[in-house]
Amino acid sequence: MPKMKTEALLVFKLDEKGNAVYTEDIGDLVIFLSRAEPFCVPASSFPGMYPNRVEIFDVDEIGSVNLATGTVSTKNSTHMAPYYIPPQNIEH
Repeated sequence: MPKMKTEALLVFKLDEKGNAVYTEDIGDLVIFLSRAEPFCVPASSFPGMYPNRVEIFDVDEIGSVNLATGTVSTKNSTHMAPYYIPPQNIEH
């Protein structure tokens, strides 16, 4: 069985002086990391999403990191297009 690539993840936020500070709490946000540009959304805006998490999508791995508990859940699988697409504001 192949080894999982993601074993831990550190998240930093900028304080009021612009310094990067380690955090385990991003509140209601979910951060998406893939081969596309990273982005975040409020979990409460999308049914079924869990807050304070980082979702990972790569060529050979998909996973989730719960920042509050440090739990890393990943699965080895091959993806031809490992891209999370950010939500778009589309007006009718």
